[in-house]
Amino acid sequence: MNTLFIDTHGDFIFLAIYKNDKILIEKEIYEKKDHSTVCFPTLVGLLSDANLDIHDIHDLIVVIGPGSFTGVRIGVTIAKTLAYTLNIPIRTITSLELYLDPENLKEKYLALEEKNGYYIGKLNQNQIVEYMYLKKEEFSNFAQKNKIQMCTKINKSLLSSFAHQKQAVNPHLVNPFYVKKIGVEKND
Repeated sequence: MNTLFIDTHGDFIFLAIYKNDKILIEKEIYEKKDHSTVCFPTLVGLLSDANLDIHDIHDLIVVIGPGSFTGVRIGVTIAKTLAYTLNIPIRTITSLELYLDPENLKEKYLALEEKNGYYIGKLNQNQIVEYMYLKKEEFSNFAQKNKIQMCTKINKSLLSSFAHQKQAVNPHLVNPFYVKKIGVEKND
């Protein structure tokens, strides 16, 4: 079974094809601002390099955020469109779940840095049970009171098997996951 993995939550676009939960081929491209013009051609090249047709993809995994507002929307839109048109299952994971490695989790919180702050995941039995966003100055105070494990390396070999433990979702119900509030939402 061939699984397409799409991650556009940050400055890197990471696309991979897993065959039976093992990486068949992958491409990672640094693209800070222009995910929309890079992602689809990269996907076409990935399929070509693997000698696969889009119809050889049997299911999808997409990172739904948190992360770059536009980047997440691009990845989610591509995944939803492919899942719907190909009539294949789609599973979602969060950007913090990319870093879940049961062998190396030692702290109560997992933190992923972005340019103005940190996405934080509260852990309970190797699962993220709560998400929050803290600006850099807020994070400093939080880090003094809590043990935090920084997200540093994605264990790409675990991604597909981890995501396949989750239920497939109707493509129409897949939406970006935002933790950080935008300016208009802050004045409740």
